[in-house]
Amino acid sequence: MTAGDSTVAAVRSQRTVRRALQWLALIVLLVLGVVELLGGAGGLLAPPRASADAARASVEDLAQRIGCPVDITADTVDLRQGLCTLGDDEVWIATFPTTGAQTAWTSGAEAYGGSYLVGDRWVVVLSDTTADLLHAKLGGVITGGADHTGHADHGDRGDHTDDTAYDPSGAD
Repeated sequence: MTAGDSTVAAVRSQRTVRRALQWLALIVLLVLGVVELLGGAGGLLAPPRASADAARASVEDLAQRIGCPVDITADTVDLRQGLCTLGDDEVWIATFPTTGAQTAWTSGAEAYGGSYLVGDRWVVVLSDTTADLLHAKLGGVITGGADHTGHADHGDRGDHTDDTAYDPSGAD
């Protein structure tokens, strides 16, 4: 064997090793891609993600999870809203296409008081009797609106339609 033959053999050996490494890298990437496709987040064999389901839930989906049939009361670009009855309680459910639309609705609704179960692009109006049950079924965060407990009880004033004449000190 001459010196030239050993140089040619060394170059062929390096090419063979390089080609083998390229094929190995290609196979590894292919296997990783298949694993991600099948078992990765949102993959074909991955378990369903409950939080993603709740985040994208429709009014009908939320009502089904609550366990009541729903009547759609509003279906606009910024809001889809429905009402269902759970025992003696009316449950208002609203979904929104964006978090901005949800924030605008929630900010306006908080002025009326009450409690709200807030999820990702959905809101459920709560009563004292449904708060724990609905929170357990839907998740989300319970928030409260404006506190009107310091205001006079409107029920003891009779049927006053002109609130500007009402004196809360009792000196009507």
